[in-house]
Amino acid sequence: MLQRTSVVDLINVRTVSFSSIVEIGDAIYHQAVSRAIAVQRQKELFYGKEGAYEDYAVFKEPIPLTPIIENVECHFENMKPIIKVHHIDITGISSCSLLQIGNCRHMYAEARIKHIRQIEQTIASEVGNNLIQLNEPSQLGVPTSQSPVTVTGTDNTGSPFSDVEQEQ
Repeated sequence: MLQRTSVVDLINVRTVSFSSIVEIGDAIYHQAVSRAIAVQRQKELFYGKEGAYEDYAVFKEPIPLTPIIENVECHFENMKPIIKVHHIDITGISSCSLLQIGNCRHMYAEARIKHIRQIEQTIASEVGNNLIQLNEPSQLGVPTSQSPVTVTGTDNTGSPFSDVEQEQ
């Protein structure tokens, strides 16, 4: 590992969240993984058990790690073996990020986030990966009688649904 000393007079970090780390000192290996499903709805509804990671391909797809096959030759000459910083001021560290004062030999960080926007069918013009209609409450295990919302549209698989009784 590099033979340098890190000196920081003052560190101010307001928030550290979601698999993030503040590390003071050297490390041989650092690994951080964060997964999240972020749902924004036009109406404030929460049905309970929603959003399983296995339902979305983004959480299953392997990340291609291209091997380094080039010969890299480096020469370092540290005239002063000290790195000195007066003040570090950070608002937030989130989603498997790292603030490290020191050296790290190997590092792996992965953040996978599925963003979903759910809107009413009368506003939606297309159904794409990130734009889907509100699910019918009965599809999520909530009796329709408990919900004041009437929903029609298509589900995640593209199948039509409606909680409005059709005229005969």
